[in-house]
Parts: sequence; C-alpha cells; structure tokens
Amino acid sequence: MILTPNQADLNLFAKLSGDANPIHVDPAFAATSGFGRTVAHGAMLTAWLVRAAGITDAPRSTSAMFPAPAFAGEALEVGFDGEAWQLSRRQDGVVVCRLLINAHVPSVEASLIIHEPNLPLKVGMVRFSETHPSKEAFEALKDLQARAGESPLGADVAELLAGQAFMLGQISTLLGMELPGQGTNYLKQETCWLGSVKPGEKLRAEVAITRLRPEKALVDLQTQVRNLQGDVLAQGRALVSARDVNGAF
Repeated sequence: MILTPNQADLNLFAKLSGDANPIHVDPAFAATSGFGRTVAHGAMLTAWLVRAAGITDAPRSTSAMFPAPAFAGEALEVGFDGEAWQLSRRQDGVVVCRLLINAHVPSVEASLIIHEPNLPLKVGMVRFSETHPSKEAFEALKDLQARAGESPLGADVAELLAGQAFMLGQISTLLGMELPGQGTNYLKQETCWLGSVKPGEKLRAEVAITRLRPEKALVDLQTQVRNLQGDVLAQGRALVSARDVNGAF
C-alpha cells in the first residue's frame, strides 16, 4: 500500500488536533529548519499505521519511532518486518515511522541528571490543555485513517481509533506548540491506552519534562490524557528534538 501525506493532509491534521507546529504547516519556517521543507505529523503517521495493521480491536498500547522525516508530497510504502509496522519513503526506502502495537510501555520517572540552572527548559516543567473533540472532528479522523485501510472496520472500532488519534494529536499539540514549543520534532511516542473518548467529551492533556539532554537538544517527557472526572485514558512518554525550537537551549 502506498500513502502520500500531502500538504492538505498536514493542514487538516493541524486543524483537527490544534498542532500547527510550523514544521508541518509553514513552508517558509520549515525551509529554515533542519528539514528544509514541511514534514508530516508523527501522530498522523501513527494513526495511519494503526489502521494499516488491519487490527479488529483498538490497541492497548502503541510505541512509535520516527527515525527520519516524512516530507509532504513524498510517497510512503506500508510494510511489516515481522515485529513492527513501518512506513518507508518509496524513493529511497528510508523508514520514517516504525510502530509496535500492544508492546510493553515502561513507566516514566524523572531523571536525576543535573542540568545547567540557566537553561530555559527545566525538569518538572508542565503544560496542559483542555479540549473536546467534535463529532465532525471524529468523522474527519475516521476518513483520514480509512485511507490506510484495505478492509472495513466495525463502527465501534473506528470510533475507538478516531478517539486514540485525537488524544495523540492533543499530546502532539502540546509538544509542538507549548513544551518544548514550535519547531519540535517528534522522535518517539509510547502510549498505554487505558480508556476511550467520545465526541463532545472534555479532555485534559498534559506533558511534563522528565529529562533534558542539552548536548543533543533532546527532551524526554511524560505524557497523559484524562477526562475531567480524573480517569486516565492514555499515558506514556515522548522523546523529542528541540534543535529547531528558538531559545530552547
């Protein structure tokens, strides 16, 4: 199967999730970044691979790695290496997303690594957002995911996958717009899915820095989404690069 994330897809996912990180939607900004042009959201690529896996139920966990950028307009090929699903650039075979489904996701602890006290970023920094997905957003996410599916899904499973894509989009939004901020590049996201969300349900997404590696401009974070009753629906950890985030280090 061949999937091509065009700029319209990136703009749509930014609108649905709120993740308007300029590396995805601003060609002028992206041209000055380490990528040189706009790249697809890691959360969107994950949603495609979950659907491409042909599962009959929503995952209990997902572990996605993004070893290389997926450029807008470049064709990607879906594959399976015996352990993980992956998207590879058709032009050169480079893997841009590798996804393990229902693998163990380790717990997250704050690092004891000492960092320079004058760094703008600090271990323990938190950002959160409160939002709710509309019915229209769910339907649009279902349509986007359906491009990666060769067989129809039951309505309940499609709803669960759309909810997971929305929650992952909220985490992506906080990382790419708040902490570390605009220019952030997703490298890894591991998530345990503990509950589901329905259209109109209010959610609180939160990210917290657990480790800083300024020599490589890397940031580790704890990620979580819960409903306003306090039930945790998703929790895990992220690894991002802040090399293109102005003032991050």
